[in-house]
Order: sequence, then structure tokens, then C-alpha cells
Amino acid sequence: MKSAKKAVSLCLAACLALGTAGCGASGSAQATTAGGGQESTESQGSQNAPSSGSDYTFKLATDAAADYPTTMGLQKFADEVLEKSGGRIKIEIYPSAQLGDENAYLQQLQFGAIDFAKSSVAPLAQFCDDLNALSLPYLFDSTDHMLRVLDGELGQEIFKSFESANIVGLGYTNNGSRSFFTKKEVKQAGDLANMKLRVQSSPMMMGLVESLGGFPQAIPSTELYSALQTGVVDGAENNINTYYNDSLYEQAPYLIQDRHNIQPEIIIASKMTWDKLSAEDQKLIRDAIQVGMDYQRQVWSEAEEKSEKLLKEAGVTIYEPTEEELEAFREKCQAMYEQEELGKPYEEFVQKVRSVE
Repeated sequence: MKSAKKAVSLCLAACLALGTAGCGASGSAQATTAGGGQESTESQGSQNAPSSGSDYTFKLATDAAADYPTTMGLQKFADEVLEKSGGRIKIEIYPSAQLGDENAYLQQLQFGAIDFAKSSVAPLAQFCDDLNALSLPYLFDSTDHMLRVLDGELGQEIFKSFESANIVGLGYTNNGSRSFFTKKEVKQAGDLANMKLRVQSSPMMMGLVESLGGFPQAIPSTELYSALQTGVVDGAENNINTYYNDSLYEQAPYLIQDRHNIQPEIIIASKMTWDKLSAEDQKLIRDAIQVGMDYQRQVWSEAEEKSEKLLKEAGVTIYEPTEEELEAFREKCQAMYEQEELGKPYEEFVQKVRSVE
């Protein structure tokens, strides 16, 4: 019965993918093309005659806005591909979920109706169970540590696990680190005890707050500001850019940079698209994605610095815990790594992560 339902689901997804695919050529969806302009596939067809090899126009989907650092990195990637191919390969970027949410466009990518995409970790964890381990608290020492791990052998192992799902892994972004922000100041791990803290609805995030003695509250992000304002919650957690951009500091003016969760976003391609490319064009794409990811990481870091500066100017108290204080946070959460349903299944993966200096 499950197989039959899955087959029907895949069939429907294929139909949806084919229907949505038409948007790039003649539908109303507007793509951001290499060079940053807005134009349809048809209007591009007469420009930039290919220098050699096949001529391609590809679709890239993301749910992030055009001015989001990751989308800016993807635009850099598209521009690099256009330039290095002599105008022969064009990548149209569809931001702001124009082609559906992550789950929707991931299905389309598997069927080849979308060529490239940005995905958060959660949707891809169905193809690589080890990705769930990235939600374990204090897994990475820093963002630099995460990037060293994922840019290396372990990151390639994750990409390899995508192959059976018709997905090719290309790159990892800097998506920041998540920290707690609260209505009263927090400096020690014990200071979060008995606080009602908003988290995403996931066992890992709920377990994090419980380990620190708090009470997790699964509230939609769109309702967080009012929940803080009315005292439904005493605090929450997210990256510093979201904390600033969503004005959450107005209701929770204390930020402790404990960086309990550091995760990337992942840039992927459809294997159906990838297999059409020559070895030379595949190398061109891989080289270009590295340029795009280097730029994305730079832009994200600059955005974090700007957010921190503006938060301080707004009167927010930002606390950087000492290494000893951070160790107390880690110790309180260590039990999660030993729980059968949370950390135990990922012991080997965690060891590999922590073996990278």
C-alpha cells in the first residue's frame, strides 16, 4: 500500500513539475537572470551566441528573497557561468519561492523540471540521515569549523548519498549560527532554567531547551514578535540577521552568542540536468559554484557584522560567553548525544566531525 501511495505521489509531483516548468518559458514567473536583469527565456534566446558546445538555459529555485546573502551568492554563480561559458550557459534564478516551497521544488528537481536549487538541511535529510545530526547542539565549534568539515571528505560523503535520489550536491553555504535572545539577561547555562523559549517544532530543538532547564514552545515564526510582546514566551533563538531584520530585539533585547546550532544551506543540481553536461561544462559549473559560495560566505559575514553594529546602536546587550561558560552549556546538552532517539544513531558521524580540527 505504501509503495502504491508513493507511486501516485511521485506521479502527481511529476505532473506538478511539468506544469511549473512552463513558467520559465512562457508563464508569469519572473526569473533573475545572470547579470541581475529580469527577462524571459524567450528574450534571452537570441542573445549571447554560444562559443562552443551546447547552448543551455537552466532554472534555479530558491525560497529566499533576491537580496538574501545566499541568493546573492547564487547570482554570482550564475554570472560566473555566463561569463566563463561565453554566454552559452544561462542560469535563471527564481527567488522568493516563485517555483514553490523547498519540498515542492525539490521534487521538481528530481524529475529534471528544475535544474538547480538551494535547500535547507531538513528536506534533504530524507536522502541522508546523517544530516539530522547537524541539529545536535554545539556540534561544531564555529562556523569556520563547520565549513572545514563540509568542504572536506565528510561533505563529499553527504553528496554521494544524494545520488540515488537523482540529486547532485554542489556546495555548502554559511547560513549563520543560532543563539538565544531573551527578555532578561542570560550569561550562564543555568540562566535559561524555567524560561519559556520559542523553538522550531523538532525533537532536537525541543530537547535542547529541555536540557537547559527551559520550557520549549513550538510557535510559528510569524507569531513570535507578538508572543514575546505579550509574554507568551520569554525568549527564542535564531541567527543574528533574523533577530535584527524581524525586529525581535525590540521585545527581547538580550542576546547571548552561544551559537548552539550551526548549519549550512546546500546547493544542489538535478542529476538529469547534470548528465546532459559534458565533463568540461561540469567542471565549469563546479568552479563557478565555488566562486559563488566564496562570495556568499563573505556577504553573510558582512551582514552579521552590520546586524551586530545596528543592534548595539539600538541598545541591545550582546554577551559573548567565555570558553568555560560555553563548556557548561555543552555539558548540559551532552545527554542528548547519548539518547537512543536523538544522538545515538549519529555517533560515528559526530566522531568524524570532531576529528576535524
